[in-house]
Amino acid sequence: MDIMASEILICRLITGEDVIGKITEGSKVITIHKGYVIIPTQSAKGQPIQLMMTPYAPYSDGDIVEVKSDKVVSITKPKEHIKQNYINSTSSIVTPGKKQLITETGLPTLDK
Repeated sequence: MDIMASEILICRLITGEDVIGKITEGSKVITIHKGYVIIPTQSAKGQPIQLMMTPYAPYSDGDIVEVKSDKVVSITKPKEHIKQNYINSTSSIVTPGKKQLITETGLPTLDK
């Protein structure tokens, strides 16, 4: 996969963890900036599976982790809604959801 500089991607490690973050590929390592582990959860049998994100290296000093390339099983682009959740989790800027036209409803009427 040809990785653009600091592209938001998901990498699966040999440990089975799926890590989303801004990934840069080097010759022997990949660099993950603001990495989060994606954890699928299900509240009860038959309920929809939800995704939870938790910091990949919460006790490290900084946001950058280097992983040896031979420890990476695959790298893929995330689905758009997963990417947006990651951006919302890591950004201090709140982005609006779906664009909507704000209209006034229930306008008062004037009695004549």
